[in-house]
Amino acid sequence: MIQRSTKHPFTGWLYELLPDGNIQITDGDKRATFTGQGRYVSGDFKECDPQLCVWIANNPELKQETGADSHLALAGRNRRAIVSPITSGAT
Repeated sequence: MIQRSTKHPFTGWLYELLPDGNIQITDGDKRATFTGQGRYVSGDFKECDPQLCVWIANNPELKQETGADSHLALAGRNRRAIVSPITSGAT
């Protein structure tokens, strides 16, 4: 799996993708865990940037390894979705 992490540009908090698809956020010696959609799971603080969580969680390799794809669907990367072309009906 490719390690996905980044620091938030304003807070400096480190956002890291965990093997289970959750995001661990570190602020100095404080840590918290959030879902790939930015919902609080556990930890020292309950605030995060949900858009950054979705961006970090958008990892196709994670889907293959764990079978988890709910975070991919939110980011528009659900490859199982079938998209049919829209036709005007004119021939």
